[in-house]
Amino acid sequence: MATRGSGSLAAWRRRAVREARASRRETLAFIARLPREEMLTPRTQDRWSVKDVLGHFMACDEETVRRLRHIAAGHPERIKWFESMAYADRFNARTVARARRLSLPVVLRRMARARADLVKRLARLPPGAFRDPSHAYPMTAWLPAPGWSHEREHLAEIQAWWRSQRSGRRPARR
Repeated sequence: MATRGSGSLAAWRRRAVREARASRRETLAFIARLPREEMLTPRTQDRWSVKDVLGHFMACDEETVRRLRHIAAGHPERIKWFESMAYADRFNARTVARARRLSLPVVLRRMARARADLVKRLARLPPGAFRDPSHAYPMTAWLPAPGWSHEREHLAEIQAWWRSQRSGRRPARR
């Protein structure tokens, strides 16, 4: 999608809002069909349970909201970027460990609140913010991952695991 002028950036923003809403709708629709005990079973998603993955989504949304706050306030330099996989791994380990202490209903409520805040803030940003040259990285480059593509990748893994559970086969490990 072209992202040069403010008109195309406004269209990009509209698409981003749609994708963020749609990816969460897809996730919630699928997990609504999973038995609660299956969602809590450890190590179904490599080292994580399905609930851990949901806690991961929650934490990613909360981090994205922090980034959007900094951008809206005119302080993109305050964003903490995941400069390495080691940093991302530490973030994931820390945030999933925190989310494990929460009940599934609390995780789902925080997920909903964080995604609603993300969408609201995203929709309010001026189109120019998506390609602002003062930012370390343009939003058009980084936002799809925490906004929707990363969630869809994890959802595909959960769906593959669930299909394998129902068919009696073990899922292929990556």
